[in-house]
Amino acid sequence: MLVLLAGAVSCRLLYLSSPCSARGIDMNTGLSRSYGSGRHLRGRARPGSSRWFRRYRWLVIGGWLLIILAIGWVLIFRSDRAPVAAALPPASERPQASGKSAAAMPPVSLPADDAPHAVLTEWWYYSGHLQTASGERFSFHLATFLRQGTLTHTVFHGSLLDHRNGRLYSEQSRTAGNPSHGRKDGFEFSHGPWQMRGEGSRHVARMAGKGFALDLMLNDQLPPVLHQAPGTPQEGLLDFGAAGLSYYTSRPRMAAEGTLTIEGKVMPVTGDVWFDHQWGDFEAAQLRWNWFALQLADGADIMLFELFDRQGAPVLRMGTHAKGGVVTALGPRDFTTTSHGTWTSPASGVVYPVDWTILLPAWGARLKIEPAFRASEMDARTTTLNVYWEGAVKVGGSHAGRGFMELSGYSPTAEQGGKGGKSS
Repeated sequence: MLVLLAGAVSCRLLYLSSPCSARGIDMNTGLSRSYGSGRHLRGRARPGSSRWFRRYRWLVIGGWLLIILAIGWVLIFRSDRAPVAAALPPASERPQASGKSAAAMPPVSLPADDAPHAVLTEWWYYSGHLQTASGERFSFHLATFLRQGTLTHTVFHGSLLDHRNGRLYSEQSRTAGNPSHGRKDGFEFSHGPWQMRGEGSRHVARMAGKGFALDLMLNDQLPPVLHQAPGTPQEGLLDFGAAGLSYYTSRPRMAAEGTLTIEGKVMPVTGDVWFDHQWGDFEAAQLRWNWFALQLADGADIMLFELFDRQGAPVLRMGTHAKGGVVTALGPRDFTTTSHGTWTSPASGVVYPVDWTILLPAWGARLKIEPAFRASEMDARTTTLNVYWEGAVKVGGSHAGRGFMELSGYSPTAEQGGKGGKSS
């Protein structure tokens, strides 16, 4: 578009500066006349005529340049960095890190809060392990991101790992607006081959991409988990400091069954899936984090969340231990994480800390975390303008298990919070 407009402006300038136009030569008679006499003979310049353009050309060119700059600013920069749209609550009624406290925020109400909210940032996230009857193993993640800035848009990310051969499939899509179906007691998103639907404890997750497809029904036998840092007043609400406030709920071990298709081969699968939902007026782009979702063989489900600002300074360290319906909030003194191995992405140059040791003294746990596939970077620069590591992990040490890990906000050049060191 910019190239076409620039070409149009160049043609207009060439036309206005041509010898015939500048000197006022009458093409019918061949007689030359001065600009002043021609102007007197022809009267006022008509809008759209060559004389009108000659007189006002710089105003026209300047106006087009302003329009081009405005369009470029909206399309390239403002969609992901803009303030909350007018459809959202007034700023005085929205959570602000420096204003309204977490104690003043309304409590979580489910299933109503499973539905989309009028907030800046929201996502629904499935991370799961699947297997066939013959023991073939797979893992996947499927996420819907809703961003309601100046331009509302929705992004879908998905990946699938075949553990037999280490082949990683991925797909992503972005669409303007909010393609949800307006449920008040759950959520439902549909966009091409992507579908997410949640009604209380029963969910549907579908996605498809080049060479793969996934179609799952999910069910949960336990109530959802509301994550809470110890000593904070509101269950299910986290304070991200200057980045804002976020509600966060999970269903850590949903039973899944359905079909998986790889290169045209359809396979029935079952497994366990971790579901996350976060929403609030917060800026994820201001944060870097290490996230662990671990399903231990003894039935315990552990979520650990370490957040840093983009300079690497700690913002929040917390977690949740859930087992048999008993949920325990974890603070920074309740667990220790140590990174001791990295993987460097050849595509982005980012160095990710992918090998970890996690200590939870209250449960006598010393967990060794290793990625199922080290090259699990999600390159989302075409949809969300970022990259992140998202993949299955194996849990060993004092307890066996499996899980998922997400490392987000890392860059090739910045100091990386939590990398190569110890957090406690």
